[in-house]
Amino acid sequence: MKSGVFTICNTAFKLTLRLFADQVIEGRENIPEHGPLIFVANHVSNLDPPIVAALTGRHPGFLAKSELFKSRPFIMFLNAYGAHPLKRGSHDIGALRWGARRLKQPDGTLVLFPEGTRDKNGEGMRKGLPGVSHMALMTGAPIIPVGITGAEPLQSFIKVLMPKARLRIKIGKPVLVTREGPGRPAREQVDAVTTEIMLRVAHLLPESYRGYYRELMDIPFVYTKELEAAEISAAPAHAT
Repeated sequence: MKSGVFTICNTAFKLTLRLFADQVIEGRENIPEHGPLIFVANHVSNLDPPIVAALTGRHPGFLAKSELFKSRPFIMFLNAYGAHPLKRGSHDIGALRWGARRLKQPDGTLVLFPEGTRDKNGEGMRKGLPGVSHMALMTGAPIIPVGITGAEPLQSFIKVLMPKARLRIKIGKPVLVTREGPGRPAREQVDAVTTEIMLRVAHLLPESYRGYYRELMDIPFVYTKELEAAEISAAPAHAT
């Protein structure tokens, strides 16, 4: 369900992107029309969340670092926009449960950046954190990998007013994550799933953006499977 704050901000940002950004988007046809989705992207700028939100055609939820939730007015804005605080450096069960509830809503959607922080030094992708795997395994929601390049000039939030950048965005096919039997997944599976999800993103990026995953590109995919958008069921995600 879209809020007025999100609708206004999202509509205005899409307009400023059309006016000021050199933007090319590939793979829109890979986004299913209905059903729960988890968008997973690399992280290069502070405006990556609204950039991905503008692609989804939905009102997604975001897990944002808890340090952003300081002043009451900003907290109110973030909540209305769809953000929820995430305690970085810990296994934040509350944030995972919030995300799972979001995915139970009609066409529930999350946008996640598993690196935990943006690439500030141009070194490429960092090693992904396991929260994305826990979310996918917990809910069964398909993952949409997104590769972002050219957003580096958009580090200040004020840039939403004039986002001058040469954006190149690739949207991959939906990916389903498989489990190894019932119960809590083993840590080895969680780590392997995280690697595969991040590699799905890395394959959408130029080599210079792949960072930690540059030497892992030939790893076979065991726990994730690509599907066509039309194959994704519109049934709600299931919590286990």
